[in-house]
Amino acid sequence: LKILAISGMVGFASILDPGEVRSQVSIEKDHLLIAQNLAGIEREIPLEEVPISVMTSAETVSGAQFNLARTELRADGSLIYKIRGENQQGFEVEVQVTSTGNILQLDEQIDSSAVPETVIKALQKWIEDAPVISTWRSTRLGEFVYQFVIEDFWLEVTEDASKVTIYRRLR
Repeated sequence: LKILAISGMVGFASILDPGEVRSQVSIEKDHLLIAQNLAGIEREIPLEEVPISVMTSAETVSGAQFNLARTELRADGSLIYKIRGENQQGFEVEVQVTSTGNILQLDEQIDSSAVPETVIKALQKWIEDAPVISTWRSTRLGEFVYQFVIEDFWLEVTEDASKVTIYRRLR
C-alpha cells in the first residue's frame, strides 16, 4: 500500500515537466520529501574513448573487467564517466569517475546476505512482499548506501537506516 501511494506521488511529480526527469521520494525520520531534477544527458561510448586516467582509476578501485561505458553531462556542466563491468566474483559493477580520474561512486551488486539487518528491516517496512530483483552496495565518499531494484522502482537505504529514498526507474 505504501509503495502504491508513493508511486502515485512520484508519477504525479514526473508529469510536471515534459522533459526527461528523475523523480524521487525521500523519507527521513517521518518527513516525506518529493524532489524532481532534470536528468543529465547520457550517451553510450566505446571503451576506447574512455581516458586512460579514468579507466585506471575505475579498475584500481573495483578490480572489474569493463564492457560498457557512458558519459553523462550533468546540469552543472560537469562530465562524468560511468563504466560498467563485472568483478572477480561475477557481480556487476558500475564506477562513476570524473574526467580527471576522481572516483565519485562505486556501485557493486552484492548477495542479499551481505546487507545489514537494520537495512533489511527498513526495506521490509517500505516494500513488504515485493520481490527484489537485485541488491547493490554503493560507496559514495566513504559512505555506504544499499540499493534494491524492485520492478519499476529502486530504493536506497543508508547503512544506519536513517534515510530511505525511493526512485522511479526511467526506461
